[in-house]
Amino acid sequence: MKTFSISLIVILLTVTACASHAKPTPTMPLPTDTPIPPTPTPLTRPPDGTYMTSITKQELVSAGMTETDACENAGVLSLTIAGDRWNIVQTAAAGCTVYNPKWGGTWTFSGDRVTFHEDEPFGCPGDYTYEWNFNGSRIRFTSVDDTECVQRVYYMSRHPWTKTK
Repeated sequence: MKTFSISLIVILLTVTACASHAKPTPTMPLPTDTPIPPTPTPLTRPPDGTYMTSITKQELVSAGMTETDACENAGVLSLTIAGDRWNIVQTAAAGCTVYNPKWGGTWTFSGDRVTFHEDEPFGCPGDYTYEWNFNGSRIRFTSVDDTECVQRVYYMSRHPWTKTK
């Protein structure tokens, strides 16, 4: 009986030792320490919402505008985006009057370029193109084809537009 017990113990120890050195089979899932993050989807246009920027009268005068033109284009500008529509509302700088404080239109995107189409152009061509980028909270525009409207290039591209809602 002792021989049988010792033989059984030896067999069990041998089986246990062999099992601890077993290699994983291809069907056995291998553990991973770090999950693989999803690949971000590039934006095809900025997210809907309201974005703001501001331009001082002094900035515009320093850029070569007359006092009258600087006053017309200075202030806080609010850009509202909803689908393929955009609208800008301008609040005049202190001591200035803005005669056309609202304008808007549609836009089309192709990669990092956006072409604006104004509903009613105010003295400048109504179609113009900019490069754009969005960093999660701000849009930055850079003129590509808007050489005939210096004041628009200035307020569109001088400062980023910060998302407020």
